[in-house]
Amino acid sequence: MQFLSVLRGRNYRNYYFGHLISVGGHQMIIATQSWLIYHLTGSPLALGLVSGAQAVPSIILNFYAGALADRTNMRYIVVAAEAAAALFTGILGLLVITGDVEVWHIAVIAVFTGIALSFDEPARRALWPHLVERNQYMYAVSLNSTIWSSTRIVAPGIAGFIIAAGEKVTGEVMVGAGVSYLFAFAGFLVMALVVGTLQLPSVKRSTGATVFHDILEGLLFVKRHTVLLILLVMTLVNGFFGLSYMWLMPVFAEDYLSVGVTGFGMLLSFSGMGGILGTIGVASFGQKVSRTLLLFGGGIMFGIFIVLFAISSFLVHSYPLALVLVFLIGVTFSVYQVAAQTLLNLLVPDEFRGRLMGLRALTWSLAPMGSLLAGSVATLINTAFAVGLGGIAVVLYVLLSLALTPILKEIKGSMGDPLEVVEVPGRMD
Repeated sequence: MQFLSVLRGRNYRNYYFGHLISVGGHQMIIATQSWLIYHLTGSPLALGLVSGAQAVPSIILNFYAGALADRTNMRYIVVAAEAAAALFTGILGLLVITGDVEVWHIAVIAVFTGIALSFDEPARRALWPHLVERNQYMYAVSLNSTIWSSTRIVAPGIAGFIIAAGEKVTGEVMVGAGVSYLFAFAGFLVMALVVGTLQLPSVKRSTGATVFHDILEGLLFVKRHTVLLILLVMTLVNGFFGLSYMWLMPVFAEDYLSVGVTGFGMLLSFSGMGGILGTIGVASFGQKVSRTLLLFGGGIMFGIFIVLFAISSFLVHSYPLALVLVFLIGVTFSVYQVAAQTLLNLLVPDEFRGRLMGLRALTWSLAPMGSLLAGSVATLINTAFAVGLGGIAVVLYVLLSLALTPILKEIKGSMGDPLEVVEVPGRMD
C-alpha cells in the first residue's frame, strides 16, 4: 500500500499515532458521557442539552481560532488546547470515580472541553500539511480520515467494556465510567506531548494588523475564489442534510427494520467500515483518478445511497439491504471527504491555512443542527421522508456546483501553486 509511505517520515508518523490515541479518547468521552448522563437523569432531553452545550463553543470560536493559528505558532496552540482538554477530562474522571459528580459538572466541563477543542481543530488541521510533502497530501488526508472511522467503531466498545468491568470488580457502576474518562485524559495528554516534540519548517504567517483584520481578509479570500466557497458549503450541506440518517438511525432500527439495539449498533458499524474502505481506496488509487470525479462523483453517490436507504427501509424493511446501503453511504462519504480536504489543503496558501480550516471546522460544528430540521420533518411526516429529503438536497447541491464551470478549472490546476492571495487595504486598528 503506497499510501503508507507517508508514515516513513518521523514527524508525521508521531503526529498520526498521537492523533489516533487522542481521537480514541475523545470517542470514549462521547460514549461515556452519553451513558453517564442517561444513568444519572434518565432524560433524553438532558442528553441533547449537554451535547448542544458542548457544540456551542465551536460555532462561536472556530473561525477566530483559525485566524489566531495563522498569526501565532500553531504548534503551541495545539499543545495548549490538548493539555487543557486533558485537565478538564481528568477532573471529571476523578469526580465520577469518587461518586461526587452531578449533571451540571458534566455540562460545565463539556463546555470548557469544547472551548479547548475549538482552538485545537483549526490549528491541528493547519499544522499537519507542514509534516508531509505536497504530493502526499491525499495519502495523509486518507490516513487522518481512517482515525475517525476506526475509533468510531472501536472506542465506544472499549468504553462500554471498561464501564462494565469497573462495576463487576468494584460493585460501583460509576468507577468504570471514571476510569474511561481517565483513559481519555491520557489520550489528550499524549497528543500534547507528541505535538510539543514535532519539528516544523518555517511557516509564512499572517501580517495583518489585528485578528479581526485577518478574519475579514480570510472571508474576502473565500469570496474571491469560488472553488473554496463551494467546497466549504458542500461540507456544510453534506453534514447538515446528509448525516441526518445517523441522527435518526435508532428510528430506522426500531420502527422500519425491527432489529433493536444490536441491529442499531451493526448499522453504525457498517457505516464506519464503509468509511474505512473508502479512505483506503482513495489513498490507494486516488492519485490515478480525477479529483473532480472523486469530489463530485462521491458527493452525488452519497446522496443517492441515502435516498435508496430511506426508501428501501420504509417500503421493503430489509435489514441485509440496509446494511449494504449504509456501508455504501460510508464509502462514498469518505471518498468525497478525502477529495474535499485534499483540495482545500492544496489550494490554500500557508498564511491562510488556519482561517480556512477554521471555516471548515465551523461548517462541521453546524452539521448536528441538521438533526433538528430532520427531526421536525420526521415528526410532521415520517423519518424516511426526512432522511430521503436530505439525500436529495445533497445531490441537488452537488449538481448545482457542477454547473458553476469555473470551479473545474481551479480544481484542475490545484496541484500547482496555491490560489492567489487577496490584499485587504488599510489597517483595521
